[in-house]
Amino acid sequence: MSAELKRLRRRPLLLPIAVALLIALAAACGIYWSQSNARTTVVVLVRHGEPAAGESGDPDLSRAGEQRAAGLGAYLDEVLAGRVVDHIYAADTRRSQQTAAPVANQFRLPVNLLAASDWEDLPSRIRRQHRGETVVVVGYAGTLPEVIRTLSAIDVAIEPEEYDALFIVALPSPGEARLFKLRYGPASPGKPAAQAP
Repeated sequence: MSAELKRLRRRPLLLPIAVALLIALAAACGIYWSQSNARTTVVVLVRHGEPAAGESGDPDLSRAGEQRAAGLGAYLDEVLAGRVVDHIYAADTRRSQQTAAPVANQFRLPVNLLAASDWEDLPSRIRRQHRGETVVVVGYAGTLPEVIRTLSAIDVAIEPEEYDALFIVALPSPGEARLFKLRYGPASPGKPAAQAP
């Protein structure tokens, strides 16, 4: 009888301990879930630099385009304020790859090439594969507005001679997308030139 009485006395002590452990486990799961889901994806979208005049098909960058692209990596490093670029996508043309190259060099990353058929799936690919990361996309005046609209639900237009526009889409999770438009200029001996929108 005394052994059974001892066993009954121990059971009430285990219940508060078990409840405390369950509460601590639930809190730890909640913290893990909120940290893993509450991340902001940053997508930087840039049009390729000015193409060389007179070249048909797949032109290289002009001298002005080369100068503009040369400062892009350092400009992004400054604008992103400590965030590193995790992935770079560029259209599969020489001018887009040449514009993306300084960013790739700045952040020591390969450039992922996008064929014409890849642009439609790019926004969902970014949301699916790059949550909480920083992604740079170099494209055209004809492809970037649709990617921006799909990511942010905001319509933008890029003028034919507008090579200095840089769009940043912030995708917080949870939260609504935000769109920022910046302007950047050709590299100078000190820092790249930045202009207000």
